[in-house]
Amino acid sequence: MILIAAAFALALPQQPERFPAVPEQDARRYDLSLRVDVDQGRLDGTVDYTFTAVEPLTTIRLDARRSEQWQVAFRGLDGAPLEATWADDHVLVHLPQRAEQGQDVRFRAELSGKPVDGFYFKPNRYGAPMAFTDHYSIRARGWLPCEDHPADRAVFATTLRYRADQEAVVFGVEVGEPRPNEKGWRTRRFAGESEIPPYMYALVVGPLARVPEQGDPRLMDHFVYRQDVAKAKQALRHHAAWIAAMERTFGAYPYGKYTTVQCPTRWGGFEAPGNVQLAEGLFDRGDRGVGTLAHELVHMWFGDAIGYAAWREVWLSEGFASYFGPWLHAQTGGAALSERMADLRERWRNSFEGRTKTVRDDRFPHPDQALNANTYPKGAWVLHMLRGEVGDEAFFAALKAYVAQFRGSSITTAQFVDCVERLTGEELSWFFDQWLDRVGCPELRVEATDGGLVVTQTQQGAPYRCWLRLRWRDADGEPVERRVRLEGAVTEVPVDGACTDVELDPQVELLFRVAR
Repeated sequence: MILIAAAFALALPQQPERFPAVPEQDARRYDLSLRVDVDQGRLDGTVDYTFTAVEPLTTIRLDARRSEQWQVAFRGLDGAPLEATWADDHVLVHLPQRAEQGQDVRFRAELSGKPVDGFYFKPNRYGAPMAFTDHYSIRARGWLPCEDHPADRAVFATTLRYRADQEAVVFGVEVGEPRPNEKGWRTRRFAGESEIPPYMYALVVGPLARVPEQGDPRLMDHFVYRQDVAKAKQALRHHAAWIAAMERTFGAYPYGKYTTVQCPTRWGGFEAPGNVQLAEGLFDRGDRGVGTLAHELVHMWFGDAIGYAAWREVWLSEGFASYFGPWLHAQTGGAALSERMADLRERWRNSFEGRTKTVRDDRFPHPDQALNANTYPKGAWVLHMLRGEVGDEAFFAALKAYVAQFRGSSITTAQFVDCVERLTGEELSWFFDQWLDRVGCPELRVEATDGGLVVTQTQQGAPYRCWLRLRWRDADGEPVERRVRLEGAVTEVPVDGACTDVELDPQVELLFRVAR
């Protein structure tokens, strides 16, 4: 996901609340049947649920909202109404009889009207009416009663009815044959085999044009505004090469299709699995948004196929995409990875979070605020430094095995660390502790002495343990470069003869500040 700062600042609810997972129940399947009327701004439909009772249950708890304009009612699959007890942001659906441990529970929600949140009817920037979801982080509940938490994954299927003169993009691949158009309406069925959390489910309906991209049979036509087709064609041409690079390095692409769709999302891009949402103005940029496109594709492996089990772990998604997005882009003509890492380091150094919070800080009133300079730039830097710590071969082998082990699940940092330690054969808890759960970074001062160079860590607290590359000129004016290990507050680097023009980190390998 790519942030748009202005939209982000306006997006938070007035009275946010945290919603933990509900361990006594397990959402297994959401089967939606929706009628989307873009012109009338109205959504009608049903959701058939399958939950499994992890413990004996008499109620199912769903994160959900309703209003005078958005009506929600629950029934058994036999049509009998189910009692529901509503709170501000959730509902307890009372079961007609107790569900025993391990038993599947099936019931239905009936939906109608204009959703409270998460599903929007809004004109695009050219004035054409559209309908689209924009769920991140806890907005799916604004129209879809669900377990609105990143750890709770389920299978989604959708039967969608919409105007025949519109295009529609939905999670999953199309199954069966489209039904014949009926009085100006089209009905299609989509299903996904992979489990996803509700915030990743995405749907867009509107007057969109198709932009084809060749090179991989899983690439579907992209969907963009008709007025932006020419600009979009300049950007939408690297995905086949990127998918091939990601598959070689990390394993098979996890979804049955890949496409992107332009819509009025609040984000610069959103990593909806297999059908990424792109901001309206993405193709206006000088680079036509190619860097964002690479970032979002990386999410298919990191963030989507492997998710995070709590909002405070979002660096496992955004840090990975912020690192491997530039890594991919560099392979198809983008800036060198070192150049992008220097940019990310500068962004982080200038951020509020960089001096006040840790990467996994969860002292925020709303999960959206977990998206910041620590989870993006610093998260990318954690991976960059891990690569330098263990070496390229071990780094990429460990991440490929990590994807194979955890794909299809939502995990914690501890699970990631355990996996990397096992696969590299190194004890690395100290590494992750200092970079993820400590505020700031090393603050370094280097001085030349008669015997060489002295590097001093001046930050508060214990010294960091890290590698630092130094470059200088010797007495003959020749460049000399050495990689040294910093472990204490002061590190002496013996040098024969004079050294001048000392440069810290010439190859952009360390997250640090120059001491004042």
